[in-house]
Amino acid sequence: MTESEPDFDALEGAASSVRRLITHLRRTKADAELLRRVAKQANDLADELAPFDHEGPFMQRKLLLDGNEDGRRSPDTDDASEYFPYSPIVGPLNPIAPPIRFELKDREFHAAHVFDPQYNGPPTAVHGGVIALVFDELLGSLGALLDIGGFTGTLNVVYRSLTPLHQPIRMRSWVDREEGVKVFIKGTMHTTDPSGEERLCAEAEGIFIRPKVSVFDDALGKGKAEGETG
Repeated sequence: MTESEPDFDALEGAASSVRRLITHLRRTKADAELLRRVAKQANDLADELAPFDHEGPFMQRKLLLDGNEDGRRSPDTDDASEYFPYSPIVGPLNPIAPPIRFELKDREFHAAHVFDPQYNGPPTAVHGGVIALVFDELLGSLGALLDIGGFTGTLNVVYRSLTPLHQPIRMRSWVDREEGVKVFIKGTMHTTDPSGEERLCAEAEGIFIRPKVSVFDDALGKGKAEGETG
């Protein structure tokens, strides 16, 4: 039997439903009986899915390798969620993704997103590690979509104020400069206080290193071998 990618629409619907379940589990005050019933139904569904697991290797762009992967061709879309459908940040096929919608405008990414409580860190606010993860994707995927990006070399995040849950967080990233194989990309997150004043929540700068195509080939080749033997 030949492996094939799962149906996009069906998987997106399933991921969206699981995402909704995660949100309600994080917020729940349900009694023990209901929670035990949820656990049983979730385990039953996991048991049904388990025989269809792909063993890897894994990547954000697709589930299965087909010999024409990252590092071998220019992006064929300006939509990050379409380019990285399995991303943990923008991917509609990944149930742990918020997912955040990045919009490309004049070589910049812009986004607005309301974070649910499963991303909570300090009281009332988004976890700092989640903010760093979002910045890595906000900056890194911009380079990928502009076909100038690469692996994250460094990511420096400065937290200016709490990033609130349940309020729109506006995000922006842009290319600052290029130096040889290094691309410097910056980004910000802002919110609006109840008074109407704009407030900077966090800012970041990442250095992304453009690798040789052979690096991608080597990584994907090793991953494929491990997936076949594992």
